[in-house]
Amino acid sequence: MPRALAALSAWSLVVLVALASVTVVDAHPASADQIADLQTQAKQISQELVQDQLQIDAYQQQYVVATATVATDAQALARLDRQIGADEQQVDADVLDVRRQAVISYMEAGGEASSAGAVLFTGSADTSQLTSEYSAIASGNIETSLDALHLAQRALQAGRVALVRQQALDQSEAALRARALTSAQTTASQLELLQGQVTGQLAAAVSAERAAQTEAAAAALSAARRAQAVEAAGVGTTTADPAGAGAGSGAGSDPALNAYLQCVVQVESGGNYQAVSADGTYMGAFQFSQATWNMAAQAAGFPGLVGVPPNVASKADQDSVAVALYSLDGDRPWLGDRCGS
Repeated sequence: MPRALAALSAWSLVVLVALASVTVVDAHPASADQIADLQTQAKQISQELVQDQLQIDAYQQQYVVATATVATDAQALARLDRQIGADEQQVDADVLDVRRQAVISYMEAGGEASSAGAVLFTGSADTSQLTSEYSAIASGNIETSLDALHLAQRALQAGRVALVRQQALDQSEAALRARALTSAQTTASQLELLQGQVTGQLAAAVSAERAAQTEAAAAALSAARRAQAVEAAGVGTTTADPAGAGAGSGAGSDPALNAYLQCVVQVESGGNYQAVSADGTYMGAFQFSQATWNMAAQAAGFPGLVGVPPNVASKADQDSVAVALYSLDGDRPWLGDRCGS
């Protein structure tokens, strides 16, 4: 098997194995594991597409070279055929020339004999001798010339046979490169289709997960607000923000904080809802980073809070976003605090 064909077979096998290993996830309710699987598949397909495109480029270059070689072979054959044709014409011309020279020699010799009193073509001994000499001259000269020319012709014909054989090999190589190129392009098309499918599923899974997060955050906030309402009713107080607590966003009443979040407020900021860390990275009572705040606010269904510095938001907003974040990630955003069980 030619090395190029072996390489093509090996590459096709690798791609087939890779495609077989990519399991498209069904459109079930989104989960972090499902999204991670889809992201892994999308990355794998993208890497395979890059490799396949590099393979296509290599096959394309090899095919161009092989095609150019075949064209060069055809030009060489055409030149050789023209040379063989010219040599054949030269052989014919040389044969006529040798015959002409032999006839001239014979005629001149015949003329001398006639001046000596002999008659040309009378069948005399002299004429017979001249005829014999003519035959020897003509035959010898012609055969010598033809032998040399035929030898040259045979060399040209042998070269032509070798060139035709090489042309056949080059044509076979060009066909092999063309098949390799087509196969690689087909594989790339299949990968692109699969990439589109996985990308679509990933987008749907991310959207479903966001919807589930929003629903979970909303449920957690609703439960916390009910608990706060019950507590407020029991002690006869309201849940309004204290003066100077920050700008509100219309997120609703201040929800009740569970024991863990109450601890976080004291550990992170000492209960100061306008607190900012020394380097300005963490803000508010729960010391949110801006990126975490934006994510949690979006998941909680408060897009108006996205981009708002946490320490500027009202106490109700900060508590609401904290409750939403806890419902999504538990204590992970505050790992290392002294509030863990």
